[in-house]
Amino acid sequence: MEYAKSISLIIEKVYGKKLGTRCAFVIEIRWRTLDDEDPGWKSCRCLYAYLTPNGKEILYIGKAWSATVRDRWYKKRVFWKDLEKQRGIKYTIPLIGEVYLFGEQRLTRELLADIESLLINIEKPWGNIQCQKDRIRRPSMQVKCTSKWPKRRKIYEDK
Repeated sequence: MEYAKSISLIIEKVYGKKLGTRCAFVIEIRWRTLDDEDPGWKSCRCLYAYLTPNGKEILYIGKAWSATVRDRWYKKRVFWKDLEKQRGIKYTIPLIGEVYLFGEQRLTRELLADIESLLINIEKPWGNIQCQKDRIRRPSMQVKCTSKWPKRRKIYEDK
């Protein structure tokens, strides 16, 4: 009980919300850029994103669950062709989003998909087709994007 109370106080202090209020399910995504030698390319159970060369626009948000971030990169051949043909972009800035949960929360494939769809639904990246209009909601979820997240908006609440 004391442990749960201390987690609740940490969440309240960091995010300004009490557990039991509208957004009781708080998740932090720590974003960082990936260079060619980064071990993050071998990661699973995370999010990834591709930015324009100037780093200001999110072109694509995805999830890597059973495949690595590098595997997902290679499976996007149609995306890369369309990006070059339609936007004239040959180079992107890859990001990895590492998921941090609080308390006894546990990362599942479904939760990662819900986080991904929330970000896609709000940011509407050029290369994402699904989840831009409709998605399954998780009303108590709040996602905080930190570190190298390129958008001014940092907190995403599922309403």
